[in-house]
Amino acid sequence: MAYKNTLFASLNTTKTAKQLAGDDDTLSELMANPEYLRHSSSIINDALKDGFDVLQLPNGDIITTGTKIVTNTYVWDGGKAKLVKARAAADKPRKSRKSGESDADSND
Repeated sequence: MAYKNTLFASLNTTKTAKQLAGDDDTLSELMANPEYLRHSSSIINDALKDGFDVLQLPNGDIITTGTKIVTNTYVWDGGKAKLVKARAAADKPRKSRKSGESDADSND
């Protein structure tokens, strides 16, 4: 009998919490909106792909947090007598590869 009372007490607590929260169920309304779903899923997927933490609030706001590592390389320019920022290899424009050209042919 004590188990039954405990079970019903927990169900009543859930019911009471829902009543206290009110009928303003904004997130449910937003989840039924296809435009919100399309935009939010795109933002959430991109953030998760980049390793960010994602928090979706009951009012529909989305918060993403994370860190981004930035690496700068500086080289000495003897002519100017100062350090100048060098472009990273990933920042350099890629050469367009002609069709039929293999990887071995493109290595200079």
